[in-house]
Amino acid sequence: MHLGALVVLGCALLALSTSPPVSVSLRSSFSAADPLLEALETLALATPEHLFSLLNHFPLPLKPATPEESHRAVLDLAKNYLPLPEVAVVNVGLALHAASPKLAAQHIHESGREGCEDWVDWYGRIACNAEELRLLVETSVAGSDFESQPKLKRLPTDHTPHLQPSLDAPRWTAIHYADPMAPEFSLLHSTLLSLSPDVEYVLRWARPVIATDGPYLSGFGVALDLKKMDYLAVDDRKRASSTSRDHLAGNESQEDNEHDVLSCIFEAMSYIDIEMEKNATTNNPLSTEEIQDLGLKATSLLSLLSDPASSPPAISSCLLKNSLTPLHILNTLSTNFPRYAAPLARKVRVPDAVRDEVQENWVKAMMGMNMVWVNGRVLEGEAGIFGLLRNFARERALIRSLVGLGLSRSQAIDFVVHPVHSGPFDPSPSKLKVKKGTMFGSAERFAQEVLRADTENDVEAEALIEGQRKYDISPKWNDLLDGLVDSSDRLEGGGVILWRNDIEEDTKYAEWGTDLTQLLRMHPSQLFNPYLRLRINVINVVLALDFSQPRFFSLIANQVDNIVARGFPVRWGFVPVAVDDGDGLKMARIIYYVAQKFSRPEVASFFRSLSAAHTQQQLPALSWSIVHATFNTLGTADNFVDITSGKVPSVEEALDSARRWTRRLGVSGKDGEGFVNGRWYEVGDNFLRDLQTEAVGQMQLLQELVYLEELTSASVSLISTFFYDLPTTLSSRNPYIFSKAPASVHAPSSSIGNLKIFDLGDLGKRTGWSSLTCAWVTSDAERMPVSMVVIADLDSAEGQALVREAVTFVSRKESQSRITFLHNPAAGSPSGNVSSFFAHIGSTSNLGEISPDMFKRALDKFETQDATQVFVTDEGITLQLDPQAHTAFLTTGRLLAREAGLRPGEQAIIVNGRLIGPFSPTSEFVSEDFATSETYEMKKRVGRVAQAIEDVLTDGTELDALAYANLVSVASSIVYADQQPDPSEAGLFDSAPRARNSNYRLLSGSYTKFEFGDRENALTHLVLLLDPLSEGAQKWIAILEKHEELFPEVYFELYLNPAQHSEIPLKRFYRYSVEPRVQYDNEGNEIPAQVIFNGLPVDPIYTLGMDVPPSWLVRPREALYDLDNVQPSTLPPDGLHALFSLDYLVVEGHARETKSNSPPRGVQLQLTTSSSAANNTPSVVDDTQVVANLGYLQFKARPGTFNLTIRDGGGREVYDIASVGSEGWNSPSVEDSGEELTVMSFEGLTLYPRLTRKPGMEKVDVLAGLQQRSGHSQTVIHDILSKVSSLFTSKSESTTAVAETGARQADINIFTVASGLLYERFASIMILSVLRNTNSSVKFWFIENFLSPSFLEFIPHMAEEYGFQYELVTYKWPSWLRTQKEKQRVIWAYKILFLDVLFPMDLNKVIFVDADQIVRADLQELVDLDLHGAPYGYTPMGDDNYEMEGFRFWKTGYWKDFLGDLPYHISALYVVDLVRFRQMAAGDILRGQYQMLSADPNSLANLDQDLPNNIQRDVPIFSLHEDWLWCETWCGADRLHRAKTIDLCQNPLTKEPKLSRARRIPEWEEYDNEIAQFAGRLATEGKIQSSIATARSDVLANVGLVQPAHNDDVGGKDLQHPHDEL
Repeated sequence: MHLGALVVLGCALLALSTSPPVSVSLRSSFSAADPLLEALETLALATPEHLFSLLNHFPLPLKPATPEESHRAVLDLAKNYLPLPEVAVVNVGLALHAASPKLAAQHIHESGREGCEDWVDWYGRIACNAEELRLLVETSVAGSDFESQPKLKRLPTDHTPHLQPSLDAPRWTAIHYADPMAPEFSLLHSTLLSLSPDVEYVLRWARPVIATDGPYLSGFGVALDLKKMDYLAVDDRKRASSTSRDHLAGNESQEDNEHDVLSCIFEAMSYIDIEMEKNATTNNPLSTEEIQDLGLKATSLLSLLSDPASSPPAISSCLLKNSLTPLHILNTLSTNFPRYAAPLARKVRVPDAVRDEVQENWVKAMMGMNMVWVNGRVLEGEAGIFGLLRNFARERALIRSLVGLGLSRSQAIDFVVHPVHSGPFDPSPSKLKVKKGTMFGSAERFAQEVLRADTENDVEAEALIEGQRKYDISPKWNDLLDGLVDSSDRLEGGGVILWRNDIEEDTKYAEWGTDLTQLLRMHPSQLFNPYLRLRINVINVVLALDFSQPRFFSLIANQVDNIVARGFPVRWGFVPVAVDDGDGLKMARIIYYVAQKFSRPEVASFFRSLSAAHTQQQLPALSWSIVHATFNTLGTADNFVDITSGKVPSVEEALDSARRWTRRLGVSGKDGEGFVNGRWYEVGDNFLRDLQTEAVGQMQLLQELVYLEELTSASVSLISTFFYDLPTTLSSRNPYIFSKAPASVHAPSSSIGNLKIFDLGDLGKRTGWSSLTCAWVTSDAERMPVSMVVIADLDSAEGQALVREAVTFVSRKESQSRITFLHNPAAGSPSGNVSSFFAHIGSTSNLGEISPDMFKRALDKFETQDATQVFVTDEGITLQLDPQAHTAFLTTGRLLAREAGLRPGEQAIIVNGRLIGPFSPTSEFVSEDFATSETYEMKKRVGRVAQAIEDVLTDGTELDALAYANLVSVASSIVYADQQPDPSEAGLFDSAPRARNSNYRLLSGSYTKFEFGDRENALTHLVLLLDPLSEGAQKWIAILEKHEELFPEVYFELYLNPAQHSEIPLKRFYRYSVEPRVQYDNEGNEIPAQVIFNGLPVDPIYTLGMDVPPSWLVRPREALYDLDNVQPSTLPPDGLHALFSLDYLVVEGHARETKSNSPPRGVQLQLTTSSSAANNTPSVVDDTQVVANLGYLQFKARPGTFNLTIRDGGGREVYDIASVGSEGWNSPSVEDSGEELTVMSFEGLTLYPRLTRKPGMEKVDVLAGLQQRSGHSQTVIHDILSKVSSLFTSKSESTTAVAETGARQADINIFTVASGLLYERFASIMILSVLRNTNSSVKFWFIENFLSPSFLEFIPHMAEEYGFQYELVTYKWPSWLRTQKEKQRVIWAYKILFLDVLFPMDLNKVIFVDADQIVRADLQELVDLDLHGAPYGYTPMGDDNYEMEGFRFWKTGYWKDFLGDLPYHISALYVVDLVRFRQMAAGDILRGQYQMLSADPNSLANLDQDLPNNIQRDVPIFSLHEDWLWCETWCGADRLHRAKTIDLCQNPLTKEPKLSRARRIPEWEEYDNEIAQFAGRLATEGKIQSSIATARSDVLANVGLVQPAHNDDVGGKDLQHPHDEL
């Protein structure tokens, strides 16, 4: 785009004009809800626990007659139960109609009995009143036939009252089909509540919806983008003087009032200097210098207006007269920025103080970056009212849980955002002192050698002193050092680790030096690379591998050897481990034998031979014949069988040492495990990435110590074991204690060490357990920040052993913990002495009176004490065994164990909410492990919490030991459970815990910070860092302008972070529709929500775009004018009104295989209705294909309940659905919850389906056989499959004049994109030209996103008249794929990025034809054309119109070098073999390349052409004959007569309008006239609006016409890449 065109935008459009208004409304296509039920359901969404209390007041004395009365009735009752924020949420929810999808997802039910409007379904029998219900219940109870009753399926839309925690589910279920205004409702409702807990009360609305059109919606934005910049050259002085404030005084709208204020302010300001005034007077466009500081000037203006008293009198009068805050002013400025750009640039000065503060903040935060924090949590994604409400609800619950512990609201918020949670933490008041040399350290060994030699050598003496020194290590390295373990084999006496290389000893590294200052010459991020030639074993990697798995041969022989060969500074070693006495043990014996008898190079050769042989034969399992044959090549005298059977003593000694090593380090041997200088990792797909990350961190620490001269030349001998010898490094490792790094999403992972943290307060609500009422065994420490809950079968030997170890630990002097015990018996086990003892102690809370020593003696006596006798301790405490207390104790323990995911009999420990376990039967957890877990948790979490609590309790609060322990333990569980990523994020992206932070407090805010709300009493602190002239700011500020009513008890801070600009930053007017409550008319009916643009500059042309939530699929329903080319100067006085329809909600997801977690790419899934057709075949709603990109899938659906199934074909042959995944990442299986899912929220639904392979299909690739299974012929199978509806297409909108719905696909399938009336008229002509040249059946596929209401109204009539089929398709842009902002580029993207999922799965071939083409040939030729294995065929760009040679960009620069002998193809016409396209996963390749290239905004200038041309070596293009596409711009006139299609390509030389060129095509005028006559006839008959028949596309075609390019323009920047508008 020319700079001149951009700077023209800066000309002032200051004052309001008499422009006609542009208004937009959005209506749901779902059935409207009953207003009273909608109010109740909205309340249930906000606070489900209050619904049944509210229903106790029903039926109301008077039936509400209007929506207003219905809403008021519920809100008046709600105020008695709900806090103020929740009342506001209900009001906002009603305005958003947030509950309408949930009600629309439900069915209308009838009792089948006249007059029975409210009834209970009791296992198929109907009770219309309380008496009938009691009789049915009594009959069933008397018969005791509940076991024979079918289990009733609960629906996600059901409501149930809150029940007390219980192990046993209710025996009976009653479904109440409720009409709360029915006379019988009250008695039925109260009766059902009285039957709890034996009877489960399920509430369903009898008639949730009413037979009317859907409600008008809010919660969306509308943008009017400036389309033609040339039309913005308007004199700002003239327009300002022509509209006075008196003219605006009569307009009472808030928007006009704010425009008036800003106009008043700018008129009161003088120009910065004479030059600025001259530019404004002469209507000069903004210069580059004026544009650069627009952001700074907007910030300065807000800073000036924030204090009206200090502003100039003329400006103060503008503000005081209207009482508007800076937030209102910023909203007006940003959402109408094109109007105010010029006066902002030329009248606002930037004070030095503002500039200095902004530049100071740029050092702390990236210039122009937008970021939002909610109570310190970084808010991901874009702004939106639905997401905000959800996040605020979460935050209110979090802060209230902390307030319940005794903190004030402000203290609770300060606690969760405390920097200690996210930054370095030093648990001691001073820096960590590291003493070199431990009993296992290399320094002590060296010292012993020095003493033994009795030498006077100065170097050795210096080393001795070095080993006894203390070093300062900054607390910032604590996280790096936490959890390290001595993974050497020194404790085992050596001989366990088999080293592949040794940097200090191998001759290969002889030329490397030992000067540690080499570390200082490397950039910190580049320390791990072959250029660091340091002859020290700095990084020691030890791999523990089960070599019965051949994949580890390749790891050693290929990956490790490659890294060694490339010279990376890593010493590699491995330990052969065995899970049992099987193949792993035999291979360990062989490898130890080879390592003992042969050199390291020979061992490496042995592995290479094993790897090569298994790889060549593609053997997934170990082949002993290969191992034996490879071993024989070594020529050893020992017998192979003797070695594998354990008859070689030296090998058995090594194995014994290896077993001790694996036990000490907690190595399971099941999967590969590795240690990087003592840091444990899984050896999976990401191990090398993990190695690099860990190595860089460790070497950065060493680099810092060298820089500080803490490490010197005397330290060289200590480096190889430096990390092993740290005082914080452990000598042993329990794998349950140390949370492991996330595993690769493509590798299975065990539960051992996985981090799982529970909110103890929430856990208590769900189980009845409370840390305040249970009994604790305490240590003698003054403070006990660590609380441990030991869960075990207390009557089993294993459980009692765990109890003894726990008591032994807590009796230690240094212990800072308290411990309690819960009983989790194995199924069917009888109660015993120990559990009875704990039950009594727990019920009397006497446990705290018993010291650990007393406790141990009591446990000893239970070995002989009978459970029925009274037990008296030596200290005289009487303990009476109580069966009732034992039952309560057992119930609590089993409930908590169940909530923690433990099976009966399993053992685990909960440490301040963190679950450690469950422990396997063969594992140990001894007192030292308890101590280690305490130390680890204190460093990682608990110590931080304790420090944060001490910092926020600055009001002199005194806590006793019990209160302190409870506060720290529960607060720790709350804040760190909150940090855990959603399981789906961890599974898909390896997301780490997300700590909250308060980094925004580092920003300066004297001039750039604005505060709103009550800080002390707020439940939520919202902090925004915004570029005031960004699209994100437009949306955020438009929402927050109404914060006082939308979000009471939310305090927020706004930091302005302007950017510097090279072009106008905002080229659109923007409005966001959100209201704090429903607006009613005088009759009590809802006033439809809409957005209105008043006073738009009349000359520009705008494109109207909808900014809707990601889960919404909307389309225009009504509009009399072209929404792609809105020109206010041509509108009537009443303006333009556009009505959009929310047609569908997006159901997206990420599928994975159960064992490997890898995406099951190529599997075709379908959504089907729960009801079946007459032939017992489920009705298919949508189908799609799982793509390789994150296993992504997408459907569209209206609210309702559906089944997810695998579509017939290869996918169903290979896979079964293990879980639909509708309840999150770890959703229940289909056996437990079925294949159903329910769409019932405006935020759509995200699925995480799990698929399992059928037996014998473990290695089958679904895509590999797709072509053979599907074929290209029209077969019987094809006929059946063709009945499936298209992806994202409503049958009501799939129209055909020649075939019934569900018939097989047409012979020729064409898809096209059209946006705006001109291109839609072109599309009509293109359709006619196709039909006139073929006798085959034709179906047109239109991408629905861009069509106008008039075209959608016209195309059914045209299809009926001319006998073709058509279908509308769409696909919501995936959130993980980088978006495009310009509409033109979005259209290009839809042409190429989603071909594999845009069309129904049974469509084999499709042809794209540009809307502005004329077809002269039978396109059946393209359908039948053999593409020779390519997925698509394009025509090469024309090369024989020599006048255009200077514009052929593909013959110069990048494209010339890249293409070589390959042609560059044009995207105006191409044929796609969808079968081949899907088979080779071309869509995945295209999206992957797009994601990479689009990171550079200057790449992919012609997205739809450049992308396929760029990857044609990976996704080949079949080149069509040149006759298939001719255009005047690129092709010679001498072959026009042969052209099969003619395209109206843009001509960068002449800039001739397309309509002018079209009229030179003889048949074009004929087609055009025929379409015009047909449209006129439809208008006369009243079948369509007359505007489509009279629309003058020739006017639109000439819009923006500029002069032809001059010769010196050739090769200019903007002409290098000409492209059609579409």
